[in-house]
Amino acid sequence: MLEQKSRELYEKNQFLQESELRYRNLVELAPDAIWIHCEGRITFLNQAALRLFGATSADQLLGTLAMERVPELFHAAVEAWTPMELDKVHQRPRSELRLLRLDGKPVDVEFFGCSIRFNNRDSVMHAAHDVTERLQQVAIRHRATHDELTGLANRAYFLERLGEEIGKARCTGTSLAVAFVDLDKFKQINDTRGHAVGDELLRIVASVLRSCVRDSDTVARLGGDEFVLLLDSAQGHPTPAVLAQRISEKLAEPVMLSGQQHIISGSIGLSIYPDDGLHAEELLRHADIAMYHCKGQRCSNVQFFTPDMQRRLDARVTLEQGLLRALQREEFVLHFQPQVDLRSGGIVGLEALLRWQSPELGLVPPMEFIPVAEESNLIVDIGKWVLEKACATLREWQDAGVPVVPVAVNIAASQFARQDFDTTVEDALGRFGVDPGMLELELTESLSMGDPMGSIALMQRLRAIGINLAIDDFGTGYSNLSYLKRFPVDRLKIDKSFTSGLATNTEDHAIVTAVISLAHSLGLKAIAEGVETEDQLRLLVAEGCDEIQGYIFSRPLPEPAAREMLLQRPTLPFIPDKSRDAG
Repeated sequence: MLEQKSRELYEKNQFLQESELRYRNLVELAPDAIWIHCEGRITFLNQAALRLFGATSADQLLGTLAMERVPELFHAAVEAWTPMELDKVHQRPRSELRLLRLDGKPVDVEFFGCSIRFNNRDSVMHAAHDVTERLQQVAIRHRATHDELTGLANRAYFLERLGEEIGKARCTGTSLAVAFVDLDKFKQINDTRGHAVGDELLRIVASVLRSCVRDSDTVARLGGDEFVLLLDSAQGHPTPAVLAQRISEKLAEPVMLSGQQHIISGSIGLSIYPDDGLHAEELLRHADIAMYHCKGQRCSNVQFFTPDMQRRLDARVTLEQGLLRALQREEFVLHFQPQVDLRSGGIVGLEALLRWQSPELGLVPPMEFIPVAEESNLIVDIGKWVLEKACATLREWQDAGVPVVPVAVNIAASQFARQDFDTTVEDALGRFGVDPGMLELELTESLSMGDPMGSIALMQRLRAIGINLAIDDFGTGYSNLSYLKRFPVDRLKIDKSFTSGLATNTEDHAIVTAVISLAHSLGLKAIAEGVETEDQLRLLVAEGCDEIQGYIFSRPLPEPAAREMLLQRPTLPFIPDKSRDAG
C-alpha cells in the first residue's frame, strides 16, 4: 500500500513538472510578450517581452519597476503608490496603450493584465503584442478618408457612407437627409485676415457641426468652407429641418478668431432620400443646389431642394460663363456718376460704375452679376479691367482737352488682399500716364477692418503714390474707431441705405448726422450716396455734409455723356439751410 502511494505521488509530481515545463515552454515560445510582476517589480519575462522592450537579457529588466515600462497606467510619482496599488493598477481588461522600450522609444501594443499566483506569491501577469503596423494602416486609412485640417470625413468617405445608408434605407423603406452647409462670410475673413485665421474658423465650425448632430450622423468637409452632413431620419430623432435650424442658430453665434470677434452665418441646403434622388451623387448635388438658392434668398438660412432650383442654377451657370466671355470679348463698359460739392454746387469727382452689355442678355444690372463674379473669383480680373479702363478714360479725356476731375473706383476684398495690389495700381497709372491724384480707391468698411494693421500698411503705400482713398458704405460694417482714425483716408461715404430714410426715419437721420460729425472730427470729408429728393438734400446741407452723389443731380452716365457733362460743367442749385433762415 505504501509503495503504491509513493508511486502515485511520484507520478503526480512528474506530471506537475512536465505540465510546468510544458506551460513554461509555451510562455517562452509565445509570439506575444508576457511578463509578470509582484509588488510592482518585474519577476519574469519571456523572449518576446525582451524583444518588445528592446532588452538583450532578462537581467536588464528583472527587479525594475513595471510602471517605468507602462507609464500610461499611472498618474502620480512612484512614492505615491503602495506595492499592492501598483499591482492593482495593472489588472485591467484588454486595451490599447503605449509602452516604453529601454531606449525610451514608445511602442503601441494591445495590452492585457490579470492576477495570478507565481512562485507562491500574488502577482500580475501581462500579455501584449505590437500593433504599430496595424495602427499605421489605420492611420493611413484615416488620412485617406478624413480631412487633415478638421478631422472630419472627406468627400470620398462621405459618399461611401451615404451609399451604405441609402442601401439600408432602400431595404427598410425609410428616408434620410443630406445637408450642405456653406459659410456666408468665410471668403471675406480668409482674404482680409489670412489663411491661418481662416483655418481656425474652419476648425471651430467643424466642432460646432459635430455638437449639433447625433453620433450616428456623418459630418464631412468637402473643401474650402463647404461642409456636408448625413442625417438619419429614424423615428424619434429630430427631423432634418429641426437639426438644420439648430446648426443655423449655432453658426450665427459670435466667434473669437485670434483675439477679434466675428459674426458669421451659414447657408444650408437639404435634400431628402428618396424624394430628391436615389443615388449619393444626386442627393449631394441637389443639397448643393438648395444651398446656393438659400444664399440668393437672403431671407432664410435653410432651404429644401425643389426642381425649380435646378433651373435657376442652370441660369446662374450661364451667367458665370457669360462673365468669363464678357472679359474676353470686352463686353463691359463704365458709366460715371458725378459727385457734387455742396458749397459750390460743382462737380468735384466721378464714380466709375461697372455695367455689362451682353449681346445675349442685354444690359445686365450689377446686382445680378457682381455677386456671381465675387463668388467665382472673376472679380479680381474684372476689377483690374475697371481700374485700367478708368485710367485709360482719364487719359483720353485729358488728351481731348476735357477738364477732368478725380475718378473713384470700387475695390473688392479679394483685390485688396492681393500682395501685389499697390503694384497693380501703380502700373495702371504709369501705363496710361495718369496723375495719381486723379484716382480715388473706394474700400469697404469691412474690407479695411479685417486685417487693420495690414490694411493701414497697404493704404500708406497707396497714399505714398499719391492716390486718394475713401471708406465706402460707411455704417454698414463693424468699425474699430481706434483703427479708423489711423487709416490714411480722405473721405467717408455714407451708405445710401441711410440716405434713403434720412427725411422719414429718425434713426437714419441720427446715423447720418453722427457719420458727418465723425468724419469732420477726423479731418475727413463726408459724402452721401443715393441722394434723390430735395428733402434729403436740404437735411444734408443743414447737417454740414460736404458732398453728395445721386439721382437728384445725375444718373450714372455712359462715357460720351459723362465727357459732355464735364465740358458743360452744370452746377447744383444751392438749397439754403432752413434752420439758419428761420433764425
